[in-house]
Amino acid sequence: MAKRGETREKILSAAAQMAAERGISATAVDDIAAAAGVAKGSVYYNFGSKEGLYAELLGETLQRAGQRLRESLDTAVAGDAVRSVAEAFLRGLQEHPASSKVVAAELFRLDRPWRESLAEYRSLFFSMFAEALEKDDRPAGPANAAAIFGSTIMVGFERMLFADRLSLAEAVAAIEGAS
Repeated sequence: MAKRGETREKILSAAAQMAAERGISATAVDDIAAAAGVAKGSVYYNFGSKEGLYAELLGETLQRAGQRLRESLDTAVAGDAVRSVAEAFLRGLQEHPASSKVVAAELFRLDRPWRESLAEYRSLFFSMFAEALEKDDRPAGPANAAAIFGSTIMVGFERMLFADRLSLAEAVAAIEGAS
């Protein structure tokens, strides 16, 4: 059983890396299998299809991010919640850059089978940012939550592209300044 788990992780990692570089549409199952060092049949055995593979990759990435944000929000003290949640989100991007890029590329696509689950997570993230604003006793309407979430995403990807130019502390300060 451990071997199957290792194989799945290798496939997910290769799929994330390739889609981050090329996009999902331009990534073939043959290429994923070769990069993972497994037979093409292993991809189908573990995930059923390319769509199943990417649905699982996106789901795991978003679930991990949701757990990270929830833990951060639950432990944040009043007045520090927005900073804490934004920092947790940025750390997640830093720790999982390939899968984070795939999620970013897919977040607003309307023609994908995982569109509904992405929309649910986007709503969940908005609600956690709204909750952080409320905890900090700041205006927390949907537009304010979207603005903070959007700022966090953009600053996060700025860091991923030009990491040597923006520290985590500078990134969090920029998000706090925009809110």
